[in-house]
Amino acid sequence: MIKFNQVSRSFIGDEVETVAIDEMNLTINEGEFLSILGPSGCGKSTLLNVLGMLDSIDTGEFSFLENPVDKYSEQQRARLRKQHIGFIFQNFNLIDELTVEQNIELPLYYHKVAKTERKRLVDAVLKRVDISHRRKHLPAKLSGGQQQRVAIARAIVTNPDLILADEPTGNLDSKNSTQVMALLQQLNQEGATIVMVTHAPEHIIYGTRVIELLDGKVITDHLVKEKPNSQIEKEAVGVYSKEIDSTADQGVEVTCG
Repeated sequence: MIKFNQVSRSFIGDEVETVAIDEMNLTINEGEFLSILGPSGCGKSTLLNVLGMLDSIDTGEFSFLENPVDKYSEQQRARLRKQHIGFIFQNFNLIDELTVEQNIELPLYYHKVAKTERKRLVDAVLKRVDISHRRKHLPAKLSGGQQQRVAIARAIVTNPDLILADEPTGNLDSKNSTQVMALLQQLNQEGATIVMVTHAPEHIIYGTRVIELLDGKVITDHLVKEKPNSQIEKEAVGVYSKEIDSTADQGVEVTCG
């Protein structure tokens, strides 16, 4: 589905070059649930922005569903993003003046879906994330966990090929975090491809693969292996692990971004 070939992205400020993505090679296959770990400021958010085509790359090759994204204009990237990608944010990003169902329905307007079909799709996704009983409520009347379920519903109502989740449990307590992660796992098991940035190592057990970033490079990459008893807990130790050289290029002052 996604392939990076020697992809780099950097920013220059105060005479210091910040390398957020450093000649990265990465393949993400359809149906994976990929968790991205790493310390703050080491390229996770930049990587997610590039994957979501909200940011461009400096050098290298980036393909998505066999589309040469690195050669596309901003308008072409926006069209591809609209057609194929759903976003889940840490801060929910719901519109306060709209009800639950109106927030979920919003992407369908942009896709110019007919009114009767919009209602059918919204009804289905409300049931899917178990929030139908709150459909007429405004976001302010919902708990954090309920708001995130609405945000997930909005992300998946158009049936995107890829779901990008940026710290989806960052503002939730442990109970609601577990419920949201279980929902994401269920979506993945139903066929959704998910890429999630997280600071919570305990949440990688819900996915199928995990990579760790440092200084804009992938330093570990392994699968998440199910335990024999098939419980939801999984080992963070993968079927395979590959260490990748993370030494930064010499001669340039580099900070982690």
